[in-house]
Amino acid sequence: MKRITALARAVPWREWPAVLTAAAVAVIVEIGLRTMTLPRLAKLLGVPLRLDDGVDLMPPGSRIHLPPVARRRLAATSRIMRHWPLGDTCLRRALVSGQRLRSLHPVLRVGVAKIDGRIQGHAWLEIEGVSLDPAGSASHLTFEPIRGGEDS
Repeated sequence: MKRITALARAVPWREWPAVLTAAAVAVIVEIGLRTMTLPRLAKLLGVPLRLDDGVDLMPPGSRIHLPPVARRRLAATSRIMRHWPLGDTCLRRALVSGQRLRSLHPVLRVGVAKIDGRIQGHAWLEIEGVSLDPAGSASHLTFEPIRGGEDS
């Protein structure tokens, strides 16, 4: 309860609509993560899961200029996810952010990397081939779809 009270005090009134919308989307994401497949949930949220090798990615270090409304929506999502009682995971954050930025046609990427001897997963968004999380996505290899019907 202290977390919610602290959040309420810290949010300026003009930001409440974006914060409340992000909170509502976060609830939908939680339900979706427990009731449907990730590709279906991502598509429903308007941020389709992309499982190719990223051939059309921009060079590392490329940046995308986000309009002010998109930056406000990302800030509201970040504010909610920092206080989210079920954890601030990269997947939750990417799904909520992707839904809030769906007019920019983001795609969800999921990858893995071996860090300090452990396999770790990561999820991030890309818009126009540019990662919104360049530090996190650079070291992770994206998943690739399993080709069905082929004998090895």
